[in-house]
Amino acid sequence: MRGIASVVTGGGKTIFAFLCIREFWKEHEEGRIIILVSTITLLDQWYVSLQEDFGVPAEVIACFSSQEKPKKPGVVNVLVINSGRRLVRKLARGQQVFLIVDECHRAGSPENAKALEGTFAAALGLSATPQREYDRGFEDHVVPALGPVIFEYDYTQAHADGVVAPFDLVNVQVDLLPHEQEKYDRLTKRAAVLLRKARDAKGNVGLEENLKRVLQMRAAVSATAKMRLPVAAKIVEQNRGERTIVFHERVNSAKVLFDVLQERNHSVCLYHSKIAPEVRRDNLRLFRRGVFDVLISCRALDEGMNVPETVVAVIVSSTASQRQRIQRLGRVLRPAKGKEKALIYTLYATEQEQERLLREAAQMDGVAEIEWSVSKRQPRG
Repeated sequence: MRGIASVVTGGGKTIFAFLCIREFWKEHEEGRIIILVSTITLLDQWYVSLQEDFGVPAEVIACFSSQEKPKKPGVVNVLVINSGRRLVRKLARGQQVFLIVDECHRAGSPENAKALEGTFAAALGLSATPQREYDRGFEDHVVPALGPVIFEYDYTQAHADGVVAPFDLVNVQVDLLPHEQEKYDRLTKRAAVLLRKARDAKGNVGLEENLKRVLQMRAAVSATAKMRLPVAAKIVEQNRGERTIVFHERVNSAKVLFDVLQERNHSVCLYHSKIAPEVRRDNLRLFRRGVFDVLISCRALDEGMNVPETVVAVIVSSTASQRQRIQRLGRVLRPAKGKEKALIYTLYATEQEQERLLREAAQMDGVAEIEWSVSKRQPRG
């Protein structure tokens, strides 16, 4: 009863966890379940799914996060990992416990690994991409606590088996406004100078920090490009009536897009970490049920959202993270009745973004149809 399932997004990790819980309860009828998640969003997702997909009564579920502190543990306990660092040992003491760690790669940092300390009757790790990109935290912390990878299932296998929905990619170029382009170019030149200096003076922490800051400033210019919002609104309009999820990097921009779509009479809701827990969960639940057609998210739903009926994804802005890209694609690749194909739009404004998409296109050859289009600013007058 130990191990890690490395399974592509949409491959059934949550359902597998529920089946494992059922087996655990056959041996330990009074056993306690502890589910560790990396974000409040995943906590919401598990809370809703436990009830609607696994039939667990709400009154036996306890959620622990910076926003919620139940008076007593439940039979099933869902904890954001920050809270889990100090609470898991306490919840596990004197109990037969099944520890489930979703997106278990997040538990590989020295601080988060504290949430894995304790004695557990069973342990399960779940992740589409369990290995960490920049350190040995997976090998040093996650595997010793949860066990080795016991099953692997990647996108190629899932696509061949029809487990994930077929999809098309549409990459849409948007213009930077003249002042945005000027600022972006200026920061690019600054970054090039700092990079040369950093290479010549290896180990200069000050230079490396300055370079990182300039690159973040440049990324912000691209992410907040004004033309992204009207182009995104137009794409949602073109797919009116389809279940659509929109990803952005900035809460303020998401709110503007939300207002625009509401004015155009779209059935739209928002989901981000600054919204109260009960409202967030209701929005998620109502989107799953089809009451809302469009859900706008700010990073919060990169991991864990399970709405197979979602047909369209619009990635308005994104980071350079390959992990984030995989997670976002996965939001719409779950198969559903009547869903013939998913459609994923990605907006890009810079050469760096285009290069990443070109590399992805080469990897997707023979897997997905890829279309490239340009959305130009309309001339005034």
